[in-house]
Amino acid sequence: MRRYWLATLVLTVGCLGPRSDPSSFFLLSPTESEGGSVVPVVVGLGPVMLPPYLDRSQMVVRVGENEIALSETERWGEPLRDNVWQTLRDNLGGLLPGSSYLAYPWYASDAPDYAVEVEIRRFEADAGGAVVLEASWTVAREDFVEDGAATIDEDASGPGRASVVAAQSRALGTLSRDIASAIRRAEARR
Repeated sequence: MRRYWLATLVLTVGCLGPRSDPSSFFLLSPTESEGGSVVPVVVGLGPVMLPPYLDRSQMVVRVGENEIALSETERWGEPLRDNVWQTLRDNLGGLLPGSSYLAYPWYASDAPDYAVEVEIRRFEADAGGAVVLEASWTVAREDFVEDGAATIDEDASGPGRASVVAAQSRALGTLSRDIASAIRRAEARR
């Protein structure tokens, strides 16, 4: 009888013991820079706005026109808003060599040459890995304002969440090129 209780206790403790965490963590990454001529401007980047359904640690998958699912095991490695900001900054830095960046909000004494505001309305993949980025942006300086909007579709290059995140990074790269082009156009008008 005592052996039965001891065996039960060992099995119970074994079942309650530590388990490995099945979570995977992902980060967006900047796309390769295209370089070009030096653009020595200070860019104030922000605010970068995300809808609340995206601004969470769990990754979002669109499963229908009006339905999303949150993954409990696939998560962002840092707050998505911060990761998007850093990725945009790194992309713009590569596209506009010689530029520097301030995070929103900045002090009036540090006013940038350009203020770039980005609003992301949609930025997720479907179950098949097709990524959609819907965003609008504004590039402004004292005498110049340009607004833009984009719907960018990117397909994952393979199966798995890492390929989806790479597609999301490429979509942010396309958005960054649009913003960098607006800044270059504004600089050409000076």
